[in-house]
Amino acid sequence: MDVAVFVQDGVADLGLTAVLEAFATANGLLDELEAAPDPWQLRLVGQGDQVRTAHGFLAPTMPLAELPDSIGVLVVPAARVLDADALIDMVSAPANRSVLQLMTQAYESGVHLAAACTGTFYLAEAGVLDGAAATTSWWLGPAFRRRYPRIDLDEGRILCRAERRTTAGASLSHIDLALSLIAATSPTLAELTGRYLVVGDRRPQLDSSIPEVIARRDSLVAAFERWVRDHVAEQFRIGDAAHQLGVTERTLQRATQAEIGMSPMDFVHEVRLERATQLLRTTALTIDAISVKVGYLNAGTLRGLFRRRRGRSIAEVRASRLSW
Repeated sequence: MDVAVFVQDGVADLGLTAVLEAFATANGLLDELEAAPDPWQLRLVGQGDQVRTAHGFLAPTMPLAELPDSIGVLVVPAARVLDADALIDMVSAPANRSVLQLMTQAYESGVHLAAACTGTFYLAEAGVLDGAAATTSWWLGPAFRRRYPRIDLDEGRILCRAERRTTAGASLSHIDLALSLIAATSPTLAELTGRYLVVGDRRPQLDSSIPEVIARRDSLVAAFERWVRDHVAEQFRIGDAAHQLGVTERTLQRATQAEIGMSPMDFVHEVRLERATQLLRTTALTIDAISVKVGYLNAGTLRGLFRRRRGRSIAEVRASRLSW
């Protein structure tokens, strides 16, 4: 199957090479399988005959106008843009209208579209994700949700599959994206490729998200986040927080749902779980002591939250200290 990888000036080197390396590794392992699929043919495509990556390397590209009909998958890796407003300006720029139109036409003609990190904004801007489930980098969730309300966004997920549309989260999720595309043809080869690349058990993006970052763009949500941190060890009701912030509980509910896609209480749990994770990884405090420090009266509540919201036990969290 032919795979086109769309790149523009400023493409993120890590994301681009992760996709290329995953497919190259899969191709190199085809002889290990008794019933191997055909090799993948990858092409870098762009608006001209070359692009300059974010780190300044030149990469030759095939002009989009010359894209062959044999393309089965179109992958959009990340652009190295850390500001959401700048990213939206880039993907919606008049110079990219032909690119967005090509993506729409490609999807309508049966091509599988895939994107990771900031690259997901291209698919969203083209309208091909409307009505579908999708993910993006956790820190881009609020901006994505505001601009593309017709998309069912879950930025907590690393990978999200819909009909001929696959989206992935932050930078290292390019590996998950590529492996999922390989698995669509050969699950056995995808598993083998993942082992050669030493891709371990990938946790949800919620494990890495920083509540104050996702909250900072909305003044009310940001103020609520600061209030929660100041009272994280206390027992309080959401109505207490809303009163202190000078709004109704309903107003606070609408603000957090619109901005970060969760209720105020769910956001409180996220702040507390983030703090608990930090304490588990950096101190020898007992589970009971940590529970009290993050506002829960007993360890059972904290254990249950880690199971429900992180999919792992307290022991697993404590054992997952950062290797560096």
